[in-house]
Parts: sequence; C-alpha cells; structure tokens
Amino acid sequence: MENSTTSKYTNSFGVALAVTSVANALLVVIKEKSPAVQAAMKSLTGHHWITHATVTVLLFFVLGGILSRANGGQGVKLTINSLIGTVVGGVALGALIITGFYLVAD
Repeated sequence: MENSTTSKYTNSFGVALAVTSVANALLVVIKEKSPAVQAAMKSLTGHHWITHATVTVLLFFVLGGILSRANGGQGVKLTINSLIGTVVGGVALGALIITGFYLVAD
C-alpha cells in the first residue's frame, strides 16, 4: 500500500471513528451493568438506545471537529497505513469489548 498522507478531515474523523467505537463499547458495558445509568439514559430521551446513539454520534462529530483543528489547524498527521491501522484497531477493540462482555456476562 501507499504510504502518503491524507486530508486533515479524513485523518481527524478516522481517529474519531476509532475512539468512538471504543467509547460505544464501553457505554454498552456500563449501561448493561448499571440499571441506574440505563434508567438515567432512558429518562433523557424516552429510550436508553436513543440516548446511546445520540451520545455516540455527538462524540464522533465533536471529536472529529476538535481533532481537525489540532496542530495549528492542520489536523492530525497520519499516513494512510497509520490511519487504516487506527480505524481497524479501534473498531476491532470495540467489537472485542462488546463480544467479551456478553460472553462473560451471560
């Protein structure tokens, strides 16, 4: 694969995707282990999954926006290979956390 750089938005929102994937998985675990957290989330929007989705989407956009302004407005600097590794690693870790939780929790 090529080892060149990508745009500041591609990198920033790619990193935001990786971080949000892990945060999403952790929110699943916290929500499932704590009835109080789940009830609080339900009270915010009427259903805990709506609140969960809202928090996750907001985190993605806010974090991507913040990261795109890093380095004096130049955004996060990553090569294509580093970006791919970051995205795959974040999504895989999120999937592992959720899978592991449900395998162990049941």
